[in-house]
Formats: sequence, structure tokens, C-alpha cells
Amino acid sequence: MSSKIETYDRKRKNLRGGHLLGYITFFVVFIVRSALKIAGTQAGTLWTVLHVVIAFSLLWLLYFSIRLFKVQREISRDPVLKEALNNELDRLNELKAWKAAFYSLIVFNIVAVYLFHIMDIPLKEPIVLVVTNLLVGTVGFDIARYLLDR
Repeated sequence: MSSKIETYDRKRKNLRGGHLLGYITFFVVFIVRSALKIAGTQAGTLWTVLHVVIAFSLLWLLYFSIRLFKVQREISRDPVLKEALNNELDRLNELKAWKAAFYSLIVFNIVAVYLFHIMDIPLKEPIVLVVTNLLVGTVGFDIARYLLDR
């Protein structure tokens, strides 16, 4: 039975790593795309490549999200796996990851306030700030969760 537990634990860690890689890819490309759009350079091959990479990273995220959901569901249905893999340490790591995500959001919002209000940089697209805020929170959670599970 311990080999089954180790297999599911390894599978869950690998899926979380793939999920995190998709988030980071999307986040970096989204920031580059937004910076280019704000700067006014929206034409050319680079713009098309950025959109293709964004679409690929979204498909990557969808694939790993579905697989991670299936593994989590299998773990929750099997009492032995649930007891071994959803223990106090796992729940504590999840709470610590939420805390890290909260602090990353606070830091990002302080930096945004500094840039847009104190440095008086004009905010041309507020939706970029909102989406980046959501991405910082989710990526902060996933990075903390992945590092704590190692």
C-alpha cells in the first residue's frame, strides 16, 4: 500500500509542478504583452508569438488543472490515501501557502500604489492591474504550495 501512496504523492507533486510552470509562463508573457501594449508597439511577429504562447500556456494550465483535480478526487475517495496524503502537514502547508499568497498580494499592491500614485505613472489600462493582482495571488499560492510540499 505504501507504494500506492508514494505513487500518488509523486504524481500530485509532478502535477503541481506542471501547473506552476503553466502559471509562470502565462504570467511572464502576460506582463510582457501588457508592457508592449502600454508602450504602443502592438504589431508584428512578436505580438503574434506572444498570443500563441499565451494560448499554449492556457491550454497547458487547463490540462494540468484537470489532471490535478482527478488525482485529488481519487485521493479523497480512497480512505487510505486520504489519511496518508491529506494529513495535518498537508493542511498546514496549504494554510502557509494562503498566507504567502496574501503577503505577495500586499507587496504587489504596495508596489502598484507606489508606481501609479507616488511616481505618477499614468495607468492606461486598469484591467492589467486587476488581472496581474489575480495572477500574483494565484502564482504566490502555487509557488508556496509547491515549495512547502517538497
